[in-house]
Amino acid sequence: MAIEKEIEFKQLLNLQSYESIKSTYFNGATPFKQTNHYIDTPDFQIQSQKMALRIREKADGALELTLKVPQAIGLDEYNFATDLKPIQGQVPKNALPKEIQSLLIEKHVNLEALQILGALTTLRLEKQLTDGLLVLDHSFYLGTEDYELEFEVKDFEKGQHAFNELLKSFHLKHQEPKNKVRRFFEYQSFLNQNNN
Repeated sequence: MAIEKEIEFKQLLNLQSYESIKSTYFNGATPFKQTNHYIDTPDFQIQSQKMALRIREKADGALELTLKVPQAIGLDEYNFATDLKPIQGQVPKNALPKEIQSLLIEKHVNLEALQILGALTTLRLEKQLTDGLLVLDHSFYLGTEDYELEFEVKDFEKGQHAFNELLKSFHLKHQEPKNKVRRFFEYQSFLNQNNN
């Protein structure tokens, strides 16, 4: 198990801004593909606590189970290699590492009700800059797509300053977006309401 502190700044982009940042920082680079399979209970016991549980299918075929837990600054990420195949439906409780089970039980999540509720695929570009890791995502889910800029840092204040300068250089005004898992589930809810 690896526990990582994640401090990142994010910005949703339109296609024009995405292409502009891509040509400036990633000219000619080939994105890699990864798919997040989101796990929660049908009544969103994980998401309602601003946590996220997912299996990430990486470009090399490796599978990683991650629980993200919010902290005062950033998130704690609990990452485990897994062989749990991401198939829509029930997640066997014993397929989860004991550490994740304990954390979820501590948060009063019903482990018996956990299910894989959907998937989001991202084409990702990454570049290490002086102040952090610049990440450019093009994500596809439920028949829609979006573009996002992420900036992963070690130091909140330095990172925030560098991120704001980056946004300014592309004439972007910072608007904190909802995270991918939240956008996924909100769009899924929107589709369900419009299909009824």
